[in-house]
Amino acid sequence: MVLKVKPRFRPIVWGNPKLNRSFNIEADPPIGEVWLLSEVEPLITSIDGVQNLKLKDLLDKFDLRFPRFPVLIKIVSPAQWLSIQVHPDDELARILENEPWGKTECWYFVEPGEVALIPRGTELKYLSDLDQVRSKLVFLNMKPGELLFIPAGLVHTLGPNSLVIEIQQASDLTYRIYDWNRGRELHLEKAMKALKDFDLEKLIHKNFERLHCELFSVYRVIGRTHLPGFSIVIFLNEGVIAKYRAKPFETFISMNETLEGDAIVVKIRKK
Repeated sequence: MVLKVKPRFRPIVWGNPKLNRSFNIEADPPIGEVWLLSEVEPLITSIDGVQNLKLKDLLDKFDLRFPRFPVLIKIVSPAQWLSIQVHPDDELARILENEPWGKTECWYFVEPGEVALIPRGTELKYLSDLDQVRSKLVFLNMKPGELLFIPAGLVHTLGPNSLVIEIQQASDLTYRIYDWNRGRELHLEKAMKALKDFDLEKLIHKNFERLHCELFSVYRVIGRTHLPGFSIVIFLNEGVIAKYRAKPFETFISMNETLEGDAIVVKIRKK
């Protein structure tokens, strides 16, 4: 069984007109995010040709039981630097937001891009001036096919004209630390509680094949591949799955099916 997911589009202040052109969508401000699969407000995706189907209910058939569908998948492409931000972990999300999950995520780079990170995030607690945050950034150029793992607590931002597929926990919790003087609200008190330190080398997957984290696994497949169990498939190029001839970025729910093509596959892990 295969279900095709209909995307939703999010205009945003740092949005990139190239997403409008790619998806033939008019929006002002431009689209910054395409939500490919989501049961998180404000953009809940739907299944093509099926009404009132909750993705979480599909998981029950595979003994994957969660308070809500546990992953959110997007395309993200900013025309400006994203805010310098951090996400809470599960424990902090429960304490501060009464939410079941924080936000651990990863970015798969479809096109060349740039990121900036602060691996020693706890050092920000001792800065006297917010403008000093920028001096702590470590800038990295990312190539197509590379993946950056962004665990909750890592301070990060994505650079202009990058194009990534973002796989994340089903949470929209983001604490802005610095927003390049765009006038949006900052969340400094909460952000300071979320900061953690990381080994930068362990976050970058230069020849990406597979990533495992606590809630989900992500891997790339090329060619003919059988997908046992429940899988989420995001095609990178044209391909075929069941009765569908897929275009780039089209997203499917696969239940014990076989695909032909080049795709990112997401598997939900049992808690």
